[in-house]
Amino acid sequence: MPTAASPDSQSTVANTVVNNKDSQIILYEFPLNEQVRTYLRLENLLDAQLKLQNRDSKISHVGALHNLLEILDCLDRGDIKGDLLKELEQQKLHFQQLAESPYIDELKLKTFLTQLQKIFQWISHYPGKFGSKLRKERFIELINNRMRIPGGSCSFGLPELHQFLHQPFAQRLLRFEQWFSHFSGLHQCLKILLRLFRENAPFALRTAYAGRYQHNFDKSSNPQMVRIKLDSSEPCFPEVSGSKHCFNIRFLIPNKSEHEADIVACDQQRQFEIAIC
Repeated sequence: MPTAASPDSQSTVANTVVNNKDSQIILYEFPLNEQVRTYLRLENLLDAQLKLQNRDSKISHVGALHNLLEILDCLDRGDIKGDLLKELEQQKLHFQQLAESPYIDELKLKTFLTQLQKIFQWISHYPGKFGSKLRKERFIELINNRMRIPGGSCSFGLPELHQFLHQPFAQRLLRFEQWFSHFSGLHQCLKILLRLFRENAPFALRTAYAGRYQHNFDKSSNPQMVRIKLDSSEPCFPEVSGSKHCFNIRFLIPNKSEHEADIVACDQQRQFEIAIC
């Protein structure tokens, strides 16, 4: 697993989970190293891509094309392929060692290891960087040059895109599925790795005094992310900064006043749930 931690991990992924009819739980996820930060960004973009491209809407498909370009931009940074292969190797070794335990379901373990091996082979045999071949496709190059301009998707700027958007939905969807096939194994890999990280620790109730909370790591620990649950009725949101040694949480409240600072610190005691994965 990745061990190098960023000195400042303030990017976040927030999901809303329904709790009951009157309340919702907001789940915030903060990466503690650069690799997991990239994995969370890609997971978010790839999930959004599937949702956008599966909607029978021209506006959604324009959004899907914008999102596709963001995926390609994200994949162009760093050695994502090499990082994933190293992580998969470590995970395979870890689960192979579990085969000797009498408490492990051998059939499920064998199925999971087979799945890891298939994904490992897909990634290792992928030619070059993820999305490099797709980036060179003529239509993708065309929209990449024009859609970066504000309002660049107008029919006078991209008549070929306008023609594409007026094709039958099934025809457009097939094209999107062909483009997404360049990321299918990557998407599966990220889902598995992030699920393993997320399931690595349970949630526990903690208290932030004066709106602040600090946690120091043991030398032997190698956490990947911090997950925080807050009720949607809470007026505040968490901001996390951390490294491989510790992390700090500061709860902030958006200020609705036009004459004061946009965000103010919460100086009250707050209870929240946290999982250090």
